[in-house]
Amino acid sequence: MRMNWLFGGADKPRAPTLATLSILIGALFVRAADPVDLSRLRDFAFDGFQRLKPRAVAEDLPVRIVDIDEVSLAEYGQWPWPRTVLATLIDKLAAKGAAVIAFDVVFAESDGSSIATVARGLPPGDKTRELQQLAASFPDNDKVFAEAIAKAPIVTGFGFDRATSAKEPPRRGHGVAHNSGEANAKSVPDMINQFIQQQAGSVKTIDVLEMAAKGNGGLSTEIDDAVIRRVPMVFRLAGQRSEDLYPSLSAEALRVAQGASTYLIKWSGAQDSEAYGARTGISSIRVGDVNINTDARGRVWLYDSGHIPSRFISIRDVMKGTVPDEKLEASVLFLGTSAIGLKDLRNTPLANAVPGVEVHAQLVEQMLTQTFLERPDYADGAEFLYLAAIGIVFILLLPRLAAGPMALVALVFVGVGIVVPWLAFSQIRLLFDPIYPSVTFATMFIVGSAISFMITEREKRQIRGAFNLYLSPEQVENVARNPKALQLGGEMRDLTVMFTDVRGFTTISEQFDPPGLTKFMNRFLTPMTDLIMAHKGTIDKYMGDAIMAFWNAPIAVAAHARLGCETALAMQSSLKGLNAQWKAEAEAGGRKHIPVNIGVGVNTGPATVGNFGSTQRFTYSCLGDDVNLASRLEGQCKGYGVGIIIGSKTCKEVQDLAVVELDLIQVKGKTEPERIFCLVGDKALAETLAFRDLLARQKAFLMAYRAGKFVEAHDLIAEVEAAAAAVDWQQGYLAMMRVRVEELRAEPPVEWNGIYVAKEK
Repeated sequence: MRMNWLFGGADKPRAPTLATLSILIGALFVRAADPVDLSRLRDFAFDGFQRLKPRAVAEDLPVRIVDIDEVSLAEYGQWPWPRTVLATLIDKLAAKGAAVIAFDVVFAESDGSSIATVARGLPPGDKTRELQQLAASFPDNDKVFAEAIAKAPIVTGFGFDRATSAKEPPRRGHGVAHNSGEANAKSVPDMINQFIQQQAGSVKTIDVLEMAAKGNGGLSTEIDDAVIRRVPMVFRLAGQRSEDLYPSLSAEALRVAQGASTYLIKWSGAQDSEAYGARTGISSIRVGDVNINTDARGRVWLYDSGHIPSRFISIRDVMKGTVPDEKLEASVLFLGTSAIGLKDLRNTPLANAVPGVEVHAQLVEQMLTQTFLERPDYADGAEFLYLAAIGIVFILLLPRLAAGPMALVALVFVGVGIVVPWLAFSQIRLLFDPIYPSVTFATMFIVGSAISFMITEREKRQIRGAFNLYLSPEQVENVARNPKALQLGGEMRDLTVMFTDVRGFTTISEQFDPPGLTKFMNRFLTPMTDLIMAHKGTIDKYMGDAIMAFWNAPIAVAAHARLGCETALAMQSSLKGLNAQWKAEAEAGGRKHIPVNIGVGVNTGPATVGNFGSTQRFTYSCLGDDVNLASRLEGQCKGYGVGIIIGSKTCKEVQDLAVVELDLIQVKGKTEPERIFCLVGDKALAETLAFRDLLARQKAFLMAYRAGKFVEAHDLIAEVEAAAAAVDWQQGYLAMMRVRVEELRAEPPVEWNGIYVAKEK
């Protein structure tokens, strides 16, 4: 059975449809497989969203970083400092009422700066033994530090080592409960093994410090392509029971700050947690009164606020007591470093080389304000179904819509694929992929359109090949777009028609042999043609040295009268440059240079335009009285001594250009007189005071002339000439009118109505 919905009723499958269908099927397979590169592409998109709308942070949020910064290192020496210094620091922070102090530092070895330790390293001797006995009476730095830790709400840190197995696990000072539901209670260990990240080994803080602390948290963060985007809240350790989970430093700091004892892990599908599958992992982790929204693997998306200097408090300022109490009281404090030399710098979605401790601080800020980014369980399925549904709609529309509407549809699909995920992010902080569906739709449109274009162009080339020798280029394109136009007949349209002719062409042609004349004409006609076509005109025909062109057919053109006039001005301007070249060439060749001048007639009006001729051969042209008038106006350029004459209908359309009325004339073949005008220049010239003065004086001259006051008219010519010189209108019109007025003054006509009857075409 033929699939008309796919083939569009054609006898064979349409190539664009099959191509776009293939792209869609391939894209769906890739999306279902969800390779690592595709996941990275989504991450880059989510980074972009965060750069557009970073997380806002309130100034009074009680999360601070006690910073081992450059000024502190300068004050207390290179790191690591003696732990007696850190004990003093803890005492000062605890005295200020800190809610918790979490160390983004692993104290994996004993303090080598303790006096007893230093003394044991001295060379043997009686004095050494005396010093060692004396040193033994001094307290050990680690014990001093541990005593300070025991008195304060301290969270120590440990790291993970994937290269070695754990010898002794970090201390766990917390309990873990699971909200898994009765049906899933027995499968909790399996779910833990499936979803929670396992580490091979650990690097822990020494026992004396770890045992004194109120909590112990992991410092590790997950790095994707050198960027921290997700941070696990719980870990499991190889060699330990599945249920023996270890918290992150940020989660443990929050637990100790609240005085909570247990983490409650909520699994999807348990009680009030919605599930979109039998096992979709963790939905959230509850710590005291705070709920931490995580992904299925127990990770929190970092919603980056960017580096904020106000989070940081220098240790030097704490030790000197210059920090305001409100910055420390009841605050969650992280002790870490921003010093470049200590190499704890990380990349985040918003910035590079951010202190790693700031990531932990940002996570606690997100927990306290409940500002989480989430990629829902149903996101992958929703994106797959959206891609499939919209892709099928796209394929159905492709063979049924023209290129323009289809481009609009594709733009809408791509726009929706980007805007909807952005709104989900910016309004409710949900993460949906804005890239893959949009890129797929764009690829489908580009490939489908490209194939359609190639097929269309092949058909057009066939038409061009058949008719290129018989039709004008414009008409060939028109027929290629619409083969039904290839028939005799025409339509009425309002056109602007132009005729041009070279003055004294016979004299000019006598300078050249046939090849030279051909080259000369090509050099003249080519730039003139370029100007016409650049101004959206249609070349009707070349008649020796003459050109006929028109506007507003076969394609409708707005403001066609203006385009015709602007073309005429551009042609006269271009001719000045050509004359300069020809003059230089003539002088170099020892020839006399004869300047080339053209007359241009432009008229606007209704005409019949279309294919005229016979059934064997025809041409695209226009016919009508206004077309003939344009030809007559060009013929009058020589008699009136001007370069461009336009008709009254054209003049009405370009009243802001510099136009001077010449005469009221009855041309050959017409019974009604026509007001004719000389096109002098552009709008800028028309707005000058000098040109306005020329118009006023010309108007006075024509009034006297048409009223039969030839003596007065003769006297006014001199004033018009002076005004014309001011605008550089140096043409032969006024000299010709002077001669005509003198003849009329010498032999006044019996009847005079101001109309001049042309004696020549």
